[in-house]
Order: sequence, then C-alpha cells, then structure tokens
Amino acid sequence: MPTHLAAVTSLLALDLLLLSPSLSSSLDGVLVTPKMLDPDLNGRHYFRTDNEDSGVIFLITAFQEDFYLNLRPDAQFIAPAFSMHFPGSVPKQGTHLKHCFYSGDVNSDRDSFAALSLCGGLRGAFGYQGVEYVISPLKNSTLKQVQGILQRPHLLQRTKNNSPSTGATSRCGVGSGLNHGILEALERYKGSRHNKRPSNGTRTGGGQRSRRFASITRYVETLIVADETMLKFHGDDLQLYLLTLMATAARLYKHPSIQNPINIAVVKFMVLTDDGKGPKVTTNAAMTLRSFCSWQKKWNKVSDKHPEYWDTAILFTKQDLCGASTCDTLGMADVGTMCDPKRSCSVIEDDGLPSAFTTAHELGHVFNMPHDNVKACEEVFGKLKENHMMSPTLIQIDRTNPWSGCSAAIITDFLDNGYGECLLDEPAKPITLPEELPGVRYTLSRQCELAFGLGSKPCPYMQYCSKLWCTGRARGQLVCQTRHFPWADGTSCGEGRFCLSGTCVEKHNINRYKMDGGWGKWSPYGQCSRTCGGGVQLAKRECNNPEPSHGGSFCEGVRVKYRSCSLDPCPDIGKSFREEQCEAFNGFNQSTNRLTTTVGWVPKYSGVSPRDKCKLICRANGTGYFYVLAPKVVDGTPCTPDSTSVCVQGKCIKAGCDGQLGSKKKFDKCRVCGGDNKSCKKVSGLFTKPIHGYNFVVTVPAGASNVDVRQRGYKGLINDDNYLAVKNGQSRYLLNGNYIVSAVERDIPIKGSLLKYSGKKEMGKSDSQ
Repeated sequence: MPTHLAAVTSLLALDLLLLSPSLSSSLDGVLVTPKMLDPDLNGRHYFRTDNEDSGVIFLITAFQEDFYLNLRPDAQFIAPAFSMHFPGSVPKQGTHLKHCFYSGDVNSDRDSFAALSLCGGLRGAFGYQGVEYVISPLKNSTLKQVQGILQRPHLLQRTKNNSPSTGATSRCGVGSGLNHGILEALERYKGSRHNKRPSNGTRTGGGQRSRRFASITRYVETLIVADETMLKFHGDDLQLYLLTLMATAARLYKHPSIQNPINIAVVKFMVLTDDGKGPKVTTNAAMTLRSFCSWQKKWNKVSDKHPEYWDTAILFTKQDLCGASTCDTLGMADVGTMCDPKRSCSVIEDDGLPSAFTTAHELGHVFNMPHDNVKACEEVFGKLKENHMMSPTLIQIDRTNPWSGCSAAIITDFLDNGYGECLLDEPAKPITLPEELPGVRYTLSRQCELAFGLGSKPCPYMQYCSKLWCTGRARGQLVCQTRHFPWADGTSCGEGRFCLSGTCVEKHNINRYKMDGGWGKWSPYGQCSRTCGGGVQLAKRECNNPEPSHGGSFCEGVRVKYRSCSLDPCPDIGKSFREEQCEAFNGFNQSTNRLTTTVGWVPKYSGVSPRDKCKLICRANGTGYFYVLAPKVVDGTPCTPDSTSVCVQGKCIKAGCDGQLGSKKKFDKCRVCGGDNKSCKKVSGLFTKPIHGYNFVVTVPAGASNVDVRQRGYKGLINDDNYLAVKNGQSRYLLNGNYIVSAVERDIPIKGSLLKYSGKKEMGKSDSQ
C-alpha cells in the first residue's frame, strides 16, 4: 500500500476544509445530533457486508432525509513513519491517531462514500446521490459520552449550486446550440425506432447491403501537440504522460456503449517551442482553437494515404483556458468536423490524468456529439444522467456505461451518412500507446501533483479508488480539493489489489479477460413504411452476443437489413409521393414574414446535392424560398423523379424498376420495365421559322417517354429573346406563359412526371420529361 500522506503539515489533518474548486457551489448548513446505532436494528443488518464487530453505524437526519452511515476502521493512509510537526516543539509520532479514522458508505448505496474521523465527534465528509456533505462538531458545545463515542451538536453542510436551474458550471467551451446535422440525426433515430412491429404477407426483396448500414472499424489518426507550458511542467515525462492520456481515451472509445468500433491511433507527437512559428496559445480558448486549427492544417500532409497524415489534431496546454464567460473551461472543439482538414481539432487544458476524459469528451464533439443536456437529446432519450462522457460537466463518469444513448445514436448517424470516410484507412505507422494502466506509473501523490500542482498530496478520509482528494491551500488554510474523478486505473489500493473503474479489485491482467463482441439475432422485420407503391421494412441486430468487454473489439458487419414491401401500385391521383409529403406542410410558413399562412409547398429537385436527395426539401410555391421540412423522406420515396432508386433511412439505395430493392431491372427507352425497346419508336423534328409571339411547335402525346426539347440560341447567342413555353391539354400554361418568362433553372412536377427546365444559363434551353 503506498504512503498516502507522509510527514507533511498533518497537524491540520483533522480540520481540513473539503472544497471542490471545479464546481460553482456554496454550503447550505443545519445543526444535527448524530445517533450511533447498533449494527443489528430490528433484526436487519443495515449496510453491512461482513461480520466485523469494529464497524459502527450513525444515523443523521437532515434536509428531510435519513442518512445511515455504515463505517469501518480505515487508517491505511497513515504511513508507519507518520509524525506531526508543531513549531518550536519536537515532532510527535502520530500512530495514536490510527483508531480515529473510518470510511464506508451511505444508505447502502454503492456510489456513495463516507470518510470521517470519530475522535472528538464526527468530522469529515460523505457523499450521497450526487450531493456532498461536510460535518464537524460545534465548538464549545456540551460534550456527552455515549457508548464510548463523543456525541454533541454538529454542523452539517451540503454543497449547493450557485447557478440558476441550468445546473453546474460547464467545463466544456462548446455551447449548447445545435447544428442542423444533429437535429436531423435525432429525427432519423426517432424514425428508425418505429420499425419494430412485424408485417406479414409482404413480398421480400434482395436485401441489398450498404456500407452505410454497417458497423465498420474506424481509425482516428491523431496528431498530439504540447506547448511550452507542458514541457516546462512535465519535463522528460511529457511524451509518455500524454500517450498515457491517449491510451485512456482510446479505451473509452472501445467501450461497447458507443456502439461502433473506433480505434484511436496517434501518428505524430510534436512539442512547440517559443520561436513564434507555432499557433498562438493564450487563455482565450476560442482564439487558441482557431489559431491551432489553422496551424495544424499547414503541417498536415495532403494525402490521406501518407503515413503521417492525421484525421484530427489535439493541443495540450497548461494555460488556464477561458470561455465566453468563465475560466472553468477545460477544453474546446468544433462540432461535427471530423475529416475536415481545416477544423478537425481541439484544445485541452492539462488537468492531470482526468484530462484523458476531457480529451475523449472534446473528440466526441468532433464526432458531432452534442452535450447530453441539450433539448434535442432529452426529447428522444428523456433526461439523461450527468455521469456520461458528453455531460457538459465531467463528474463521476459511469465507467460501466460511459456513453449515453444520445451520443451513440449521433455518432452512428454521423458515420452512416459518410462523414467519417477518412477514418477507414488503417494507420501505417501508429505510435504505440502504453499498455500498462496509468496508475501503475503515476502514484497517488503524483496524480495529485498532476492535477493540482507540485507539493499537492493525497488527503486523508479518502475511500479507496473513488474520488481523488488532494491537498492545497485556499484563503491561507490547508484544504482538500477534488476534480470529481476516481483514482487512476492501476493505482495500488492494498496488498495484491489495484483500482479499476473506481473500484478496488484484485490485481489481474486486464487483457486476460478481453472479450470481443458477437452479433445477436436479427429482430423481426418492422412495419412497412408504405401501404402501396413500394415501401421498406427494416430489421436490426445488436452487438450483444456477447457484448464486448475489457477492451474487446466491437462487432463488424451489417447491423440493419431491409426489404421491399407493399409493391402494388397506388391509385393515380396525379401526384408523386414526394409531392404528397410536401403538401402535408401546406399552411406552415416557417414563422417568417416572407411567407403567408396559406403557403403551399412543392418538391425542390434542381440544385439539390446528391447527399441531400433523401431529405424533404420543399419550395414555397410561386417563390424562390425553399426549406428542409423533414430530415428524411418516408422510406420508399424515389430519390429523384427520373430514378428507380429509393430512400431508406435517409440514404439513397439502388432498386429496380419493379420496385424491388436490389433488383437490376431497368426501364427501356419506351419506359417499359425490363422491356426490349421494341414497343415504341423515336420521333424527332426541327422548328426553324418562328414569328413574333407564341409559336406552336409540337404536341407531346400521352404515354410519351424520354422527351427532350432544345432551343438553340440564334448564332450561338444566349440572350436571343427566344424561350420555350409549355401548356397542358386544357391550354393552361405550365412554363413561361402570358409573356412572363423564367430565366432560371426549374423543376416542374406534372402528374407523376417531371418537367426539367434548364433556364437560359446554357447555350441551349431544354425541356425534358
């Protein structure tokens, strides 16, 4: 067992202030009289896991709650050579203090802690359900001897947040605003959850597999940069220290709760010098991030195939980073920038070994993850606990489930939609990360120094492996302070034991228990997305047979499969399925004064990027305003009017003209599915003698397909004042009628077909259908 507290200013050991500088909090206090109870109350053993007779139980009633403190002797932190130094006197051995100290739990809660001295009353701290309490006897009060324990009035104080209802002060510099991609990802996730009910009697398709519905190993090639303040503080240990942080972050990204196989690989390590050639690192976190992002882009290789190319860059500094309103900021990154060479970067304020969690958190932002407390997450997943990696304040991370459901859904959608393509190549020359746990190299004393500066030592009253409390000074007094993180994994906590995920366990080779994940059974196919016209059914499987553990690999392969259903044609109502979805928003004016409350919506096809084909992008009829009215169209909607491919979960998937996913059937020139081009003939003509005004050119018969009409500019001119016009069988103009001309590109839906008008931007204007 390492020495927790040697011969330092221990005369204050029984009067330490328990502070938490990482949170903005105050103390709310009441007077209490602790009651010592018999361990066996009414035939029930409270909070006792053994028959140790030396344990005691105290009952404290306060804040409308009963706290049963189950305590056991715990003086292992006192070294054999422990002594107390008083000015002007001879040092005294402190072994007589060993019987004073106890630790345990509260109300049998495994996540609680209690660490107190019983000499002269109860003095110390305990934590229960996320609230910390400090207790100490009142001075000059009447003493009363009860069962050998001095009991008297005590002051019990609990930490109380100063901030308004927004909760604890954010430690991350990333704001709570959401980019559109996050909102779309959560909408897609909500939609996918509804495909659970089996649907019988439908025809199945080929079930084409897509890489975008698959679990594929990703490699995050990373540049690690340390500034001069880091070199000054860590010296020769700098590289190994930072690689130790990255090893811990890498283990977090291998946890199955993230639901993706992600490997962190360090490809380059750089130390900045004060020669003016590096990024400008200041206390302004946002400016430092901007400067660093710009600087790292210049140093990166052009090709992703180069062995030293990095996908993301991380800067570590000992500068006290400040956000917009507070200097509690420990890190900052841009959201959703992975694979963007200009913006895939983050800055971290070194705060000791817990900086590994900050690193994983900021990298989560780069992967598009928002904070767990944003409204969009809560609307889908309910109010999330504050013990996950993407909590705005990192406190007591749940090591058994570090990533929330919202984080897992966001990163899965991010990767499925092609934003992580740069992560598919395996690094050629990654820097080997340390395999040993960080606590093996960094003793408890060194962990305190890394977190709170040289001279900081472990505090007494600490429960093994839980929160790391370290000494420091505040307002001239010796205090205990914490960052709310446990002892580092691998820290010795007794003979033959070490800490792992905040718990003291028997030492073992953690790799011996490594277990790779295996796919579970496929779920039944869910409900068909359409009742006619070709819908889609989904089935899913999870990596839970077994779930990967102890650093084992996450499953690779297809996680979602799909098939066609409801292929019978829908009744002809003269509208496409996408038109119907746009019309469902008629009257919705986007809360803007540019549109009326009677606005009608039509699909927008022209100018839509291939990546956005499966979003419901609609234009306000009669205007040039268009909006994304839904992050994805209904499954089974054609990707474009002239394509047989259909949208599945927001992605364009190939399908045949028979509506079957995976089918290779195509329309022939006569628009016959699987035809041989013999059921129609080609008709062509030329019109060269116009007169002023509208000129009749040709009547397009019903059933015609692949119609292409081009107007060539006179002598190659673009602005020759000639335009194409189209009217229907009822003599109503569909394009350029009544001498009102459209000079821009337009797509005009006509009874399930699409009239594409190129405008005057090309040498020849065309209409095709």
